[in-house]
Amino acid sequence: MLIRTSKSQARFSRRNLLIAIGAGAALLPMIEADPADAAQCYVGGIKRLFIFAWCNGMLSNVSNWATTGTTPTAWQVASFQSVPPSGASLLPGMPAKSLADYQSDLILLHGLDYDFITQQPNPNGGETNGHACFPGMLTGSNYQTLTSTDSDVAGGISIDQYIANQMVASGYQGIPSLSLGVFVNSTGHLSWKGAGQVVLPNDNPYNVFATYFAGKLPTSYSSDAGAPAATVDAGASKSQAIGKSILDYVLADLNRFSNTVGSADKITIQNHMQSVRDMEQTLQGVGTVGLTGDGGAGSVASGGCGSAAVAATSASTGKLDITATANIPTLLKLQFDMSAAAFAADMTRVIVCQCGDQGDANLILTWLGFPTDGGALKSDPNTGNTNGYHALAHQNSTDKVMCDTWFQQQLAYMIGNMATVTDPTGASILDNSLFLAMNNMRTGTHETTAVPVVMAGSLGGYFKTGQSLALTGANNNRLLLSVLNGFGYPLTTFGTASYCAGGPLTQLNA
Repeated sequence: MLIRTSKSQARFSRRNLLIAIGAGAALLPMIEADPADAAQCYVGGIKRLFIFAWCNGMLSNVSNWATTGTTPTAWQVASFQSVPPSGASLLPGMPAKSLADYQSDLILLHGLDYDFITQQPNPNGGETNGHACFPGMLTGSNYQTLTSTDSDVAGGISIDQYIANQMVASGYQGIPSLSLGVFVNSTGHLSWKGAGQVVLPNDNPYNVFATYFAGKLPTSYSSDAGAPAATVDAGASKSQAIGKSILDYVLADLNRFSNTVGSADKITIQNHMQSVRDMEQTLQGVGTVGLTGDGGAGSVASGGCGSAAVAATSASTGKLDITATANIPTLLKLQFDMSAAAFAADMTRVIVCQCGDQGDANLILTWLGFPTDGGALKSDPNTGNTNGYHALAHQNSTDKVMCDTWFQQQLAYMIGNMATVTDPTGASILDNSLFLAMNNMRTGTHETTAVPVVMAGSLGGYFKTGQSLALTGANNNRLLLSVLNGFGYPLTTFGTASYCAGGPLTQLNA
């Protein structure tokens, strides 16, 4: 892509502006008129990877996965309906978009076998059911340590880290990868730099926003524990800094910068700035829970926050309580919105996000109407609260279907984000990228075979979307190989070689 630019444009390039004002790398999107951005583009567009995972199964014993074939209108998945099967209004906490809105962009797999957990050596008698799968889902390796779900350690690098390393080696200068989470309370993790080298998910959206959007602006956003220290204005209190938008600090510079670009870039910048403003307001506790967001109609975060409930805040700080399960819809939406904005700014090209951990015994989907005072499940106290997601998964009834539908709607929301944002090639982020959604079991009863997967995006035409595939006896490692091959790394084995028989899943290819 050849772009001619004036000295004025070069002076106020996106990169130079961010350096000058000390803002975070995600504050501004990539624009077509910026030669520094243009240099990042290549034929086929920029390839990005977003992986999302949760636990307790994608469906229940009373649900069926989609029929096979390339006729999406025949597919039957809970969230292919924008309203619940009863015909009632939208479930609380459910975005208005469903997977049905993105059928042509999807590949549904049913399903994969997790041989990495069932076939590996197990001298210590460790747990080998679905709850123990997180450390192997993206590594495909025999564990370094397999004893219990609280101490399992992966035995190799995960695909997100491998891809990130290769991108850096090829000259990519952004942040290699991000690992994000919501309500992650245990040691069940997805991302690993290598055997025994976990990448801990950042489950604090205040920290994420402070680090990658505010950067070193003169605020005290990043004063939370574990966050990189930021420069703080002398005399500026934390409450004052949070109460003032980061955009207020840089508005004059942004306006001057936007006047040097074309109308299309100006719209891109305005939409991105609105999404940043929306995220700020939610983090400040003045926004409401993202109950009825349209999943991508408009900007990255179009401000489509519903009014059905107000997010719970901490009485001591006024912030959203990131430990409250009632806030999960808001927190997950924030992580998704910040991920889309990070992609739009080319701040990173690889993101892994997980909601919950291996079992979520005390995760209660209160926004779906489940009360918090259920007490321990009498039939099996080890599964936690009787209204917890783990207990509902074990029951595998209509309540589990409602939970499944909600989680699948979250997939639709993030897919919508990626489908809406365009990069300087003019294609959407989704067109050139891969969205990959995984779970640690098939239903709520620990199965490690025929585990469903939802994929979206073709990686610039590498994958054939709009199809639903039945995979009999296909190992998870073969999917990992397919993803790596799609990113341009033609490996024949990844993880433990014995689980790679058959090689990549060629039926995924266009």
